[in-house]
Amino acid sequence: MKRAILWWTQLSPTFLQTLGIIFLAGYAWPIINPNLSPAIHSFCNWTLFIIWFFFALDYIARLSIAEDKRIFIRKNLLDLAAVALPFLPLLRAIRALAAVTVLSRRNRGTRSQQVTTSVVTLAFATWFVAGLAVTEAERHVDGSNIQGVGDGWWWAITTMATVGYGDTYPVSTQGRIVGTALMIMGVALLGTITASIASNFNMTNSEDSATGASSTSDLDALKKRIEKLEAELEK
Repeated sequence: MKRAILWWTQLSPTFLQTLGIIFLAGYAWPIINPNLSPAIHSFCNWTLFIIWFFFALDYIARLSIAEDKRIFIRKNLLDLAAVALPFLPLLRAIRALAAVTVLSRRNRGTRSQQVTTSVVTLAFATWFVAGLAVTEAERHVDGSNIQGVGDGWWWAITTMATVGYGDTYPVSTQGRIVGTALMIMGVALLGTITASIASNFNMTNSEDSATGASSTSDLDALKKRIEKLEAELEK
């Protein structure tokens, strides 16, 4: 059993990345094009359900081999929410967001580069999914000014950037829940991105300073050797 779980955890990253893209497409397609036939709607819903099953399987497998399960749960709260929450329309957005975060689970590069890539990926996914979610919530509400995904994505980017022009805004309870979550995540993500960029600049400056100090030390040593050779030649 343990061997099978280890085999799955080695196979799952690439497999789940592919499923994550399919999940996002299956979630977005009916919202972008609401005039799809009932058969295609049903196909998309079944696709989301099947992919959710694989996400649940992956979460259980990774949890079973984690040394400290409490730490694992705390570090993977979004994955837990995507697996545990009921399959309701609004909560599909959380599943879609969790599906996209799988894409950055196995980043290469330094720790700082990995954090930057993960945060940028999550920021883009949050904007994309929030625009879809608010469009789904507002499209058929009386008095709503968000009727298409273009309006939804415009509202999402102005909300995340804390600009808030006020030309588009949610009026339904479900839409306002999406808006509240987006404002909180947007501020947190922008702060994290800013901190990550500042950290990269500091690291670069530190490396440059170290390189400069090393070059100065090497030059001083070379000068001392030349002076020593000149002194020996004068003898």
